[in-house]
Amino acid sequence: MAGITGRRVVRVLAATVGGAVVAGVVGGGAARLLMSLITIAAAEESTFTLAGTLGVLMVFGVLAVPAALTATAPAVVRVGGRWVTALLTGFGVATTGFSDGAAIILAPDSRMTLIAILVVGFGAVVAAHGQIAQYASRRLAGDATRPAAAAEPEPALA
Repeated sequence: MAGITGRRVVRVLAATVGGAVVAGVVGGGAARLLMSLITIAAAEESTFTLAGTLGVLMVFGVLAVPAALTATAPAVVRVGGRWVTALLTGFGVATTGFSDGAAIILAPDSRMTLIAILVVGFGAVVAAHGQIAQYASRRLAGDATRPAAAAEPEPALA
């Protein structure tokens, strides 16, 4: 396979780790903020800990790996990586988020619209999670996203 070198592989793997970390911090941070806002909107006290927040960031980082790993692949594989990330993240968020469903159900009716908006925001974070990972990975990979032959300028026609 022309264009695949050890240096390129290392660069893509480093970009994958970096992209997953960026997506974990951005996506996990946004998710943690939304978790807190949903708890407050449900008229409960928000008691989130630093350890819990770091756990959320770490889980979101790990769940971003499929998207980050496929960031430099052909388009069809990139889309697949984003879908895998969205499905894994969505399943994790849904199973964790609905474990506190009683608090949401018992929330005052006047706050249900706000809670619904925040839940939709959570869905947007889940959908964007893979995109963020791939964007960050591609930026970190730099020229590693292009095969070596494509990196050379084309000869001028005489």
